Amino acid sequence: MARSFGTSIKKAAIEGKLYSMAKKYFARKMDYLLGRGYRYRWTKKMKVDPKQIMFISFQGDYTCNPKYIAEELRKRNKGYKIVWSAREESLYNESFPPEFKLVTQYSMDFYRELGRSKMVVSNSVEFQKKMSAKKKDQIWMETWHGSLGIKRFDASSNNGREWVAAAKRVGKLSDYIISNSTFENDVYRGTFWPTTTILEYGHPRNDILFNRTDALRTEMLKKVIPAKHRRDNGEKDPFKYVLYAPTFRDSHSLTPYAVDYDRLCAALSERFGGKWKVIIRLHPTVRNSVKKPKYGGNVIDLSEYPDIQEIMLVADAAITDYSSWIYDYILTGKPGFIFATDIKSYDQERGFYFPLSSTPFPIAKNNEELENNILQFDEARYQTEVEAFLKDKGCFENGDAAKRTADLIETIMG
Repeated sequence: MARSFGTSIKKAAIEGKLYSMAKKYFARKMDYLLGRGYRYRWTKKMKVDPKQIMFISFQGDYTCNPKYIAEELRKRNKGYKIVWSAREESLYNESFPPEFKLVTQYSMDFYRELGRSKMVVSNSVEFQKKMSAKKKDQIWMETWHGSLGIKRFDASSNNGREWVAAAKRVGKLSDYIISNSTFENDVYRGTFWPTTTILEYGHPRNDILFNRTDALRTEMLKKVIPAKHRRDNGEKDPFKYVLYAPTFRDSHSLTPYAVDYDRLCAALSERFGGKWKVIIRLHPTVRNSVKKPKYGGNVIDLSEYPDIQEIMLVADAAITDYSSWIYDYILTGKPGFIFATDIKSYDQERGFYFPLSSTPFPIAKNNEELENNILQFDEARYQTEVEAFLKDKGCFENGDAAKRTADLIETIMG
């Protein structure tokens, strides 16, 4: 009898839980569908402002290609109304130019300004997870946030159905997409932009890596690195910095990020000289969803710093696993390394466009291998392999991408 009663209680609990889950799912679905329909009709009726340009970075910060295009347009001072989509936490960030109008990411204000803007410049497809209308007199420019990246992001490799649906929509409606290589052209054509006009300009965010000077690096050191981690007051031996910025896993686990920072700094010091510090920058998906670990005194956590390009300018060496930023950093010619403890499982999870072994970066699956790769680093061989890699990928970056993009925008805006 007790067993039967217990079983019935358990069954009722399961049924109640399933009912609650179904109810919540139905409510979310109805909210999504009704909201999408209203938003689509609402934005379609809006009158386009011929002087307004809206910039959207999926990070919600002043960063990536949209930032460097906006900066070039600011220099030209053509009187455009610039709207920027920002995270709620970033709305009062001093990095945004004061003349920009800021709207909260994916709010009603966001979609209102999206509907009003003659031109929309984005670096991802996230903004179309909640569908809005594109009108005939609007121009959408996709600038993307990858660069010669190894990670696959086609529909078959991405398990986010909303993301894939948004990508298909953005791909269909994009008028232009910016590329930095024949490799990237092929990736676009094989994913979500099969017929979009490709602009072979290079990525505007990478111009800073070509046009770097000692004065600019000194300026960026003071801007990027906290004072307690700098030696810039006349000391003979300034610190050197290695940037470690791994990508995310679908599980959001920190387990693959098992770098021994003390061992790493010791190896870098032995091979390249000087006293080293590690700059940590976690992927936005990870830093917003997990509890941050505690670091020692030789580690600088810049996960919240918006512009990784400025960090690259400061970094004397770089380490990642599968993140595409290191294929921007490769343009500096400075040493780069791979630390990847889960190559096989990640390949099954996301897939690679080319083998890690075909890159110039020495690969390590544990701290011992990373230490050996640093100590045995061959500068001449690395430079030869960097040149061969960029040539093989048909890279045409040359440091004037932002200017070329701004020229086109001026033509479009009339």
